[in-house]
Amino acid sequence: MDGETVRVAVCVDTSGSIGSKDLGRFLNEIRGILSAYPSTRVDLFACDTELHGPWELDSPDCPTPTLKGGGGTSFVPFFEALQKTTPDVAVYLTDGFGDFPEKAPHYPVLWVVIPGGLSNNEFPFGETARMVGEE
Repeated sequence: MDGETVRVAVCVDTSGSIGSKDLGRFLNEIRGILSAYPSTRVDLFACDTELHGPWELDSPDCPTPTLKGGGGTSFVPFFEALQKTTPDVAVYLTDGFGDFPEKAPHYPVLWVVIPGGLSNNEFPFGETARMVGEE
């Protein structure tokens, strides 16, 4: 993939069950992706039941927007928005508790789950990665 830019759609769960400490950890994960993979372009979204974004990030030093939310959780708006522009991969940073789309997308999905989040076998599609640390 030398010379190719990888488009990664990243959504941060901003529902009421996600605290400011978790939001900070999510943003650090995004910076880590951009540091480790310099040919990556991140389209950042934030979603509780309403979707905000995208904001384009292409380096770990990019300023990150203020993320809005605080309501319930639905993963549906993010995946509906991606029907218009298919990413190479989608990453959702979440606790996993929310409404899932009825159909799995046709691109890879990685759910990055905070401690205490939904168990891996309860995600209807995609792969899961567990964040380590305090609950």
